Amino acid sequence: MSSTPALAKLNIGNIGLPGIPGIPGIPGTAGKGKGRRRLTRQNSWMAWDSRVSAPSVKLDLSIECRRLPKKDSFSDCDAFCGIWEAPAGAVQREKKTSRLPSKQEREVGRTEVVRENENPKFENTFPLEYRFQEEQNYVIRVYDEDLRYATDLKEHDFVGGCVFTLGELMGAAGCTIAKPLQNGKAFVVLSGQEMVETREVLEFRFSGEDLGSSKNLTKKKGMEVVQKFDVYFRLEKLQVEDQSWSVIWKSEVVSDDHNPTWHAARLPLQQLCDDNPSNPLKVTIWLWNRFTPDELIGFVETSVNDLVLQAKRGIPVFDVMQEKNNLFRGTRLKKAGMLKVLKSTILNIPSMLQYLSGGCEMDLMVAVDCTTTNGDWRLQKSLHYSSDTWLNDYQAALFKVGSIFDGYNNTSKGYIMWGYGGKIDGEPQPYFVMGEKIKGADNLVKAYDKVFSPHNKKLSLGEDGALKHIIQAAMFRALDGNRNEKKQCYGTLVILTTGAITDLQDSIDSICAAAEDAPLSIAIIGIGTSPVDDFETVTKLVSGEHGKLQHSNGVPITRDIVQFATMAEFGGNARDCVGEAFREVPEQFVQHFINAGIKPFPPKASTDFTHAEVSGRKESSKGKSSSKSKKKKKSSKYKWKRQAVP
Repeated sequence: MSSTPALAKLNIGNIGLPGIPGIPGIPGTAGKGKGRRRLTRQNSWMAWDSRVSAPSVKLDLSIECRRLPKKDSFSDCDAFCGIWEAPAGAVQREKKTSRLPSKQEREVGRTEVVRENENPKFENTFPLEYRFQEEQNYVIRVYDEDLRYATDLKEHDFVGGCVFTLGELMGAAGCTIAKPLQNGKAFVVLSGQEMVETREVLEFRFSGEDLGSSKNLTKKKGMEVVQKFDVYFRLEKLQVEDQSWSVIWKSEVVSDDHNPTWHAARLPLQQLCDDNPSNPLKVTIWLWNRFTPDELIGFVETSVNDLVLQAKRGIPVFDVMQEKNNLFRGTRLKKAGMLKVLKSTILNIPSMLQYLSGGCEMDLMVAVDCTTTNGDWRLQKSLHYSSDTWLNDYQAALFKVGSIFDGYNNTSKGYIMWGYGGKIDGEPQPYFVMGEKIKGADNLVKAYDKVFSPHNKKLSLGEDGALKHIIQAAMFRALDGNRNEKKQCYGTLVILTTGAITDLQDSIDSICAAAEDAPLSIAIIGIGTSPVDDFETVTKLVSGEHGKLQHSNGVPITRDIVQFATMAEFGGNARDCVGEAFREVPEQFVQHFINAGIKPFPPKASTDFTHAEVSGRKESSKGKSSSKSKKKKKSSKYKWKRQAVP
């Protein structure tokens, strides 16, 4: 696969570039907080991030049921299923699935009715969108049809229901799981199939010719007129709702050239055209200005299909048109140069789900700030203070992080949690283990509570908030998980910090070293109510002065692996904060394996489920006959006793 070493990468932060509105969900656009890089006018010279993975993965969910009980006396079950999307945490604590959906649940759809079959396999599938950074809960309910064509669920017999998360489904072997339908032996089998379209990526490269030749574009510097032509282009797609054009991507600026050639880039079709290559696509070319708004040179309207088909026959050339006002009214188009398509091909890039279905494991590592900036955890003002009525920021973030990773916790080693910046028995420690082989979000919080118990006298808070040792430990653990060629593993380090980092450059050097070949992403979550501006040191771990991190030897980072978000900018909402911190993990995941030339393993075969496996019970070798014989022996014993009584 061809590489693009000259490709500049940048996530744009809190800035309003002239003519570029903020785009929710698109990396590199203006917006409040979001942990993105803050871009000055000088840094807007660089390109936005090139991507090889779609923001979300589209999949089809298929359902089949087994061992459904008879609800009618003379026939088997006439079964149909419904699926509802539930808010995160709304149904987790419920032991039983309710017969009818609540107002908080949103119905996704229903299957057809399969008549008189205790093992129905439904033909109707449900299109869902999977996002790694979110905890996506769904409820399945199975009914026995009583009144034909009745849409009211009260008219039908309720067989049972279950709750599952998309992470749990996608992290299972063959993307298939089985869930018991509450009481009895019935259970449901769920299978997720990724749509191939979400893996398609457009690789393109443009150049211009005689751009802006029809217009005298100049810049004034004092009394001297400087002829300088710094040019870049944007990709825009048409929004169906309001028929407006929104910016998808921006190229780097080519300095002082009327015939520029830009670097190659890759973007998923989902981001470019919503997986429809015939949708309109606009290329707008702009003159970059340092202190004044950028000027539009011209535009080209085309589509992904048009670019790809014409590129197969050679190098297509498009006229760059510019709108000119007529003398009295209206506008007319005038040619302002030409745009050449040097490369335009659609690639099929492996997705994160392909690696997961092939058995790739997800490893979670957590680092907790134990410096004095948190305050004594025995006092209520402390950020580590534990209450019986509410969760502090550390507990809320840990539980949400664990909830997301619980679906992928298919490793025997479990999670590991470190503390850094603290002292054990009065001795400063670079880092120490707070818990290992942890399984489940609840146990993650329990391990934290055990360390910060009011009765723990071994731990004391320290002054040194160095991250170097934590990052190196995470890097070695991630590399160790991939020593076996028959095994794939990707690690995510979550750092919970108040912003007290005392070894900035050493931490940057460690991040740059980890980005070379370690299968690792780093998500930094700012704890407390301090605004983002108070985390200035942390933001320097995300981007350098020139947009990308640089090692102390001057070599830029090879792969972006750090994302940052604070609890304060999301109003203490752990779900949104953790979701933002994990937003780029799928892209970083795929980038690592592609850069390393590692292909996904073939999908693992799904399990042929039995009732004992689904319910978690162990079947005895004697089976049912053994239990019956015990009952017979027991009854005969009592019978003998009754006979012995005179």
